[in-house]
Amino acid sequence: MAKFQLSKDRAGYFYWILKSDENGKTIAKSSESYNSKKGASDSIAWVRTNAKTAKLEDLS
Repeated sequence: MAKFQLSKDRAGYFYWILKSDENGKTIAKSSESYNSKKGASDSIAWVRTNAKTAKLEDLS
């Protein structure tokens, strides 16, 4: 399992980090900061919904 952590940066913007429960390492993080907590929460909801159906594009 993994968990999302919602935080606020020094400038007052919100962002999220997805961390592994197994080792605490960062799996993913938001690519932008959000003006509101709701904006960051909406981004988490988008990831939860869309990551399930994401396809792998192998560029190796």
